[in-house]
Amino acid sequence: MRHVNVGDIEVVSLLDGTEAYSAAAVYVDAGDALAQYADLLDTQGRVTLPFSSFLLRGDGLTVLVDTGNGPEAQGRLLDELRQAGTGVGDIDVVVFTHLHGDHTGWNIDRASGAAQFPNARYLVPRGDWDHYRAADPPSRSFTRDVAVLEGLGVLELIDDGHVISPSLATLLTPGHTPGHMTIVVSSGDSEALVLGDAFLTGLDVAEPDWVTTWDWSAPEVRRTRRLLLDRLEATDALIAASHLPAPGLGRFAVAGGRRVFQPLP
Repeated sequence: MRHVNVGDIEVVSLLDGTEAYSAAAVYVDAGDALAQYADLLDTQGRVTLPFSSFLLRGDGLTVLVDTGNGPEAQGRLLDELRQAGTGVGDIDVVVFTHLHGDHTGWNIDRASGAAQFPNARYLVPRGDWDHYRAADPPSRSFTRDVAVLEGLGVLELIDDGHVISPSLATLLTPGHTPGHMTIVVSSGDSEALVLGDAFLTGLDVAEPDWVTTWDWSAPEVRRTRRLLLDRLEATDALIAASHLPAPGLGRFAVAGGRRVFQPLP
């Protein structure tokens, strides 16, 4: 867990868990080029992915961005929230960068079937909702964690430029999924971008044209990354990213002749 202020908005990183995956299986087209990034892999050639969510406090709201893998993965998001001094009833808004199951896992209390965050509106990207609802059959995580929100009366579909609060708004960044959103935090002279999975690991930070097996559209994800890099290189914006090294908060920089993610110390 890490706390940082972006103007008047407090940003808290929350870790639900960590998993490692074969880099060759994640970046199937990289081939021998993976060898030059051995420093980003473990001894078994795997990339380590934290599963981070982010708590945004300010403007009179407590906003949770993404809800992790959930109890089936022995996730610890609820414990992290408690350690941050926040109960499930304190969350006013849950907003999703996208609807992959590792970002929606704590939406529903498994015992009661009720919303895990009982006082929250759940803001769902319309592009992802339309895409995953139309799947035949829909994924288990979509059915279990997302579709049920409609019946509970807590779901609100959102689009590009949706204003959550005076300091928080959405930016459509498609590619990883059709409706993938970045949450833009802008307060005073400070800015942060909660990037979700627009950049997944240090490998695609260094090689923004590399596509992962989880990306929906290669052309779109490449375009989105380039647009985000142009924006980030023009500012000193903080980055909050779901799977970049813990605490998932940091900045992009150039070191050793390549672009890297530098986590906050």
